[in-house]
Amino acid sequence: MYSLPIGLVMAQGAAQEARSALPCAPVMPHVDRVPMAPRTRRAVAGGLRHLADVVAPPRSVGHAPLPSGACRDTG
Repeated sequence: MYSLPIGLVMAQGAAQEARSALPCAPVMPHVDRVPMAPRTRRAVAGGLRHLADVVAPPRSVGHAPLPSGACRDTG
């Protein structure tokens, strides 16, 4: 539906890259792009962990939790 404007934008980038291969092309410094999604996911995950720590019921300090299938009266 909007393929013509998208194609024009992509063609401009391709044309700039093609012109950059010419011997008289200006030298531009390389800039690393930082992906935004991993940083966002990390921030959301950290926030959810913090929220879980705040909302979770307090743990009992008296004894460690037993593994599944273990009996409390052994010993």
